[in-house]
Amino acid sequence: MRLLTIKILGFSSLFFIVSCAATTSTNSKIQEEKKKEKEALEKGAEFFNKLGLAAMAEENYAKAIANFLKALKLQPNNPEYLKNLGEAYLYAKSYKKAENAFLRALKLNPTYGDVYLDLGLLYKEMGDYKKAEEWLKKAANLDIFERRYLAYFELAHIYKSLNKEKEYIENLKKAIDLYPRFKEALLELGNYYYSHKKYDYAEKYFSQYLTFYPLDAKVKLKLIEVLTYLNKFSQAKKLLKEILDTTQDPNIYNQAQKLLTWVLKQEALWKLKFQKSKIHNP
Repeated sequence: MRLLTIKILGFSSLFFIVSCAATTSTNSKIQEEKKKEKEALEKGAEFFNKLGLAAMAEENYAKAIANFLKALKLQPNNPEYLKNLGEAYLYAKSYKKAENAFLRALKLNPTYGDVYLDLGLLYKEMGDYKKAEEWLKKAANLDIFERRYLAYFELAHIYKSLNKEKEYIENLKKAIDLYPRFKEALLELGNYYYSHKKYDYAEKYFSQYLTFYPLDAKVKLKLIEVLTYLNKFSQAKKLLKEILDTTQDPNIYNQAQKLLTWVLKQEALWKLKFQKSKIHNP
C-alpha cells in the first residue's frame, strides 16, 4: 500500500511538473506574441511618422496630418508623434488643433522642451504675445533642452514686436552665447548695430559670423564697409582682394570693384584729414 501511495505521489508530482512546464511554455509564447505585436505596431507607427515628416518637408501639411494621425492610431501615447501632429496643424493654421496636440504631448512628457518652444511659436502666430512669452521663457530656462537658443531667438522677436529694444538685443545675445555659430542671430545683431552706426559691435558680429561661414561674400562686403567706417583700411582692402581673387559671381565681383573705389577714396580723405590735423597740431 505504501509503495502504491509513493507511485501515485510520484505520478502526481510528475504531472504537476509537466503541467507547470506547459503553462510556462504557453506564457512564454503569449509574451513572445505580445512582444512581436508591440514591435509591429511600433514599426508601423514609425513608418507613418516618417511619411508625415517627409510630407512636412514638402510643405504638404494635409498629407502630413493624415500620416501622423495614422501613427497615433497605432501608438496613441507617443509624445513625439503628438508634437509632430501639432506642428503640422500649426503650419496648416489649425491653431486650436495644434494647441490640443501640444498639450496632450506635455501630459505625456511634462519636460518636453520642443513642445514648450512650439507652444510659444503657436501663441506668437496667434498674436497672443503674453502666452508666447510665457512658453518661450519656459523653453529658454529648461536646462535639459538642447535648443534653448531658439527660444531666446524667438523671445527676441517677441520683444522687437513690443518695441522693447533692450530685451530684444539681450535675448539675441543669449541665443548666441548658447550657440556661437547661430547664423541668423549673428546676422541680425550685426545688421542691427550697422543700422545704428555702432560699427565696433557690427564688426564683432559680422566677423564672428564669417569665422563659421567664411564663403559668404555678401557679408564680407558688409564687413568691408564697417571696417572702412572704422578707418581699418588695410583689413578692408585685404578682404576685398580675397573676394576679387576668388569669386566666380560677376555681381559680387562688380560690387567689390565699386566698393574698392569707395574704400580707396575714404582712405585718401582720412589721410588728408590726418595730415591737416598734424599741421594744425604739431
